[in-house]
Amino acid sequence: MDDLDNISIETLREILAQNFLHVFAISILYYDHLITTGNEINFLWKRPKGPSTFWFFLNRYFSFFGNLVVIIVSFMTIPEASCKAYNLFRQLLLVLNQVLVCILLTLRIYALYGRSLRILVCMVGSGAVLLIVACWSLFGQKHLASGPLPETGCHVGLTRETAIHIASAWEALMMYDTMIFSFTLYRTWTTRRDRGVTRIQDPLLSLVLRDGALYYAAMALANLSNILTFYLCGPFLRGALSTVASSISVTMMSRIMLNLHQNADVGIYSTAQTTSTMQ
Repeated sequence: MDDLDNISIETLREILAQNFLHVFAISILYYDHLITTGNEINFLWKRPKGPSTFWFFLNRYFSFFGNLVVIIVSFMTIPEASCKAYNLFRQLLLVLNQVLVCILLTLRIYALYGRSLRILVCMVGSGAVLLIVACWSLFGQKHLASGPLPETGCHVGLTRETAIHIASAWEALMMYDTMIFSFTLYRTWTTRRDRGVTRIQDPLLSLVLRDGALYYAAMALANLSNILTFYLCGPFLRGALSTVASSISVTMMSRIMLNLHQNADVGIYSTAQTTSTMQ
């Protein structure tokens, strides 16, 4: 018998834990908005605005307003059919948030490699595969609503088959993050090797490596933890860390872009040539 067949106290505990994780994830997102508002005003609103500025705003505020809907509906009791539609909306929001972050990371690598078309084609091709896997994971799902339990909010449980189905999207995302970090590490190493003879310092390159390493370490831990929930947790906790992983991703991407804009107006499009003009 599938473990979704019985509604029990354990189910209620899973739902309460999921509510807590949603609040925790969105608290991370909104708290970071609060403490970085000053930097956002100084480094973006008060400076000339280019494509990087608008990418920053899209990444930052799409997640900001989208998650308002998530946190409100999570604590509302709505019909089962509407709850399933909301769950699909939430998954689409997570996918779109991660697509935006992946686009920004791709643009960062594109600029880091001197706007190489070959690198861009490689990244876009890999990203397209990731997007196809993510879209595929949204179809053919089997859910169980939280049932007759009163005032539980809108929650759906995932069968093991559906959980593994959805986990594939997060596994693909983790592979893409690994590829991004590998490109960053390789470019940093080759540039430092080539400039070692002349002893030219490149603070922007060091910043890119530091932020890239921090981003990868945080996201590897968050994504791995989330992936494990699909395989190891109960029906209503499978994927419960998805919002946490997404919030961390959006928050860290915003921090990366703020750090870049602090050093150069072109932000995410900064290259070694940009750095040389700053010195």
